[in-house]
Parts: sequence; structure tokens; C-alpha cells
Amino acid sequence: MKNKNQKRIYIFLASLLIFTTAVSVLSSFITNQNLWSVLIMWTPGLAALLVSFITKRSLKQIGWKLSLKWMLAGWLFPVVYATVAYSAVWIFSFGDVPNPTFLERARLTLGIDSGSDSIVIISAFFYITVVNLLPAAVMALGEEIGWRGFLVPELTAWIGLKKAGWISGIIWGVWHLPGILTGNYAQQGTPLWFQLTCFFILVISTAIILAWLRMKSGSILPAVIFHATHNGVVQMFYNRITIDTGNTNWFTGEFGFALVPVLILISIYVLKRMDKMQKIPM
Repeated sequence: MKNKNQKRIYIFLASLLIFTTAVSVLSSFITNQNLWSVLIMWTPGLAALLVSFITKRSLKQIGWKLSLKWMLAGWLFPVVYATVAYSAVWIFSFGDVPNPTFLERARLTLGIDSGSDSIVIISAFFYITVVNLLPAAVMALGEEIGWRGFLVPELTAWIGLKKAGWISGIIWGVWHLPGILTGNYAQQGTPLWFQLTCFFILVISTAIILAWLRMKSGSILPAVIFHATHNGVVQMFYNRITIDTGNTNWFTGEFGFALVPVLILISIYVLKRMDKMQKIPM
């Protein structure tokens, strides 16, 4: 059984490399950034689907169980940790809030000509994290089919859930490296070593949480909601509503420090919860 898991993982990684390389080569011919984002985010999913077909792995094993409780948990996790992290940024004056440019664009997008800034902020938060959740989830689904629908269950069957969380996080981080090193997916204003350190800690911590969420719920849907909500609440809401006061980039976003300690604490809690898991739903 473990030999089959190993074989699937090796084929998955080889397929992922081929698909990611192909999309990266095509990037010079793709002028639509949104299209490129969709293609690159779906490379793990395409690799997982291909391997499933080749090795006769049932698509049911990806995990399609519908659980509103766990999907809500998937939404709450990023909302809570991002709110805690950015509240610390504002309280300790590493950044300021609200950004006038964000408010102006939010008013135009949402069609709010009058009303207080608080109404605009609440409306923008609701729009980004709830209304825009479905299209964001479609993009996140491509990654989650690969990482949590395929890789985590296969790694868990081979080496156990804890190691699966760690290793899937390392692979997830390395997969992002070409985008970071070329500047397509990075942050300006801080050294590369600092960005990579913060990002890899963030990704590995998040991967541990998502591995637990996937195996505990028996579904990738909570992970999809988590991933989509994280992208929205961090990249589109909190990053943009925060005013850069000079050193803000050292603390905000996926390449800053603020999210790191919060996610480390959550991942430590989750690792302890993994010890109590007796039966792992596939």
C-alpha cells in the first residue's frame, strides 16, 4: 500500500514540475494576468487529476464531503488570524489605517457615494470575503485539489499526518519560488532573505493547519474556503487598507512578519490536536 502511495507522489511531483514549467514558459505570451494566475494555480490540480487517472485513484478520495461547520471554520481561521496580525500592526504603529486610496476605490466599486468610512470598510470586507468568495474559491480549488485533495492524503498514508503537514508545506513553498524569485509574486521594500524566511514559515504553518482541516473534516472544501478567504482578506483587504508609514512592508502581507507568530501558534495547537485524532477520514 505504501509503495503505491510513494509511486503516486513521485508521479504527481514530476507532473507538477512539467505543468508548472509549461505555464511559466507560456507566461511570456499571456498578457492577461488573471488568466495566467488561473493557469498557474490549477497546475497542482491538473497534476493530481492526471495521476489519479493513471493510477486509478478514485476522484472521491479528493474529498468532496459537504460540512457547513467545517466550511465555516475554513472561513473563520484566516479572518481571525489576519485580524489579530493587522490589529497589532496598527496598534504598534507599524502601519496606519484606513488608506484613503482604498476607501476611494471601494466607494467606486461598491457604488457608495455617501455614508461614513466605517460603512465603506464593513461593506468592502463583506464584498471581498463573502461576495467574492466563489470566484476566489474557483482559483483556490485548483491548488487544493493538488495539495490537500491528493498530496496530503497520500503522504498521510505513507508517513503520517504530522509529517504530511510539514512536507506538503515545504513542497508548497518551493512551488512558489519561481514566482518569488522573478518578482511576479513578491513584495517590494525588504530583502529577499527576509521575504523568503517569513513566507516559508507562513506557508509551512498554514500547510499544517490545512492538512489537519482536510483530514479532520474528510473534505477539501474547508481548505478551499480557507485558501480563498486568506487570499481575499490578506491580499485584497488588510494589505490595501493599511497605510505604509515607511517600514510597513516589513510587517504586512505574506512576506512580512506580522502573520508569522500568529500562524506558528495556531499550527502548534493543531499539531497537538493531531495526536488526538484516532480515525482519519479519507
